[in-house]
Amino acid sequence: MKILVSKWFLIFIYLLIAFPVGIFIAAVTMQILIRVFYFFLDGLSLNLSSIDYVKIFKGSIAGGVIGAIGYWWIYYQHYRKNRSR
Repeated sequence: MKILVSKWFLIFIYLLIAFPVGIFIAAVTMQILIRVFYFFLDGLSLNLSSIDYVKIFKGSIAGGVIGAIGYWWIYYQHYRKNRSR
């Protein structure tokens, strides 16, 4: 089964959008869970406004793009290797 170039491009664009969004959601969720854990464990105040969302956003964009390119490259190499079978 041959995959068209346009489909490879759409897969690449999808990964470039989905990976940073997923990393951002995971990082914010982790920060909130850590705050809730310390709220119940030590009785610290539950202050969600002190989370640095801009730093998480920048990190998720950088890490997500690198991860998306790497994942797409591995997926493409696997396709090229098994294309003739």
